[in-house]
Amino acid sequence: MKELVKKVGERGQDNLIAGLFPRALTVPVSIAAGAGELARGTVLSRKEDGTCEVMATGGTPAYVLADPVDASGTEAVAAVAYRSGNFNLDAVTVAEGYTLTAAEKDTLRKYDIIFTRVLPE
Repeated sequence: MKELVKKVGERGQDNLIAGLFPRALTVPVSIAAGAGELARGTVLSRKEDGTCEVMATGGTPAYVLADPVDASGTEAVAAVAYRSGNFNLDAVTVAEGYTLTAAEKDTLRKYDIIFTRVLPE
């Protein structure tokens, strides 16, 4: 019974979601072993074996990570990712030193993942 009243998590405003269309829908994904600690909003690419990793050169973008995950171990880790949605371009992350290309943004648009730059108020 204790677990029914335990606080599971909190989320403050992080500005990841930039708009209501297209709807932000989630799917389960598997993060490749050794990917490290990944923050919410990390753009993921799908590998040939079906696991996902942080978007970098040569990857095919597919998802945006919905919740932080630690994939530092030697086995793949289950996670939740957005398969569609409107995201703040300034709130998503990719591999260090890497920038999403226009072609990769177009690829994500085919999956109903679009980016909008949200200006501060």
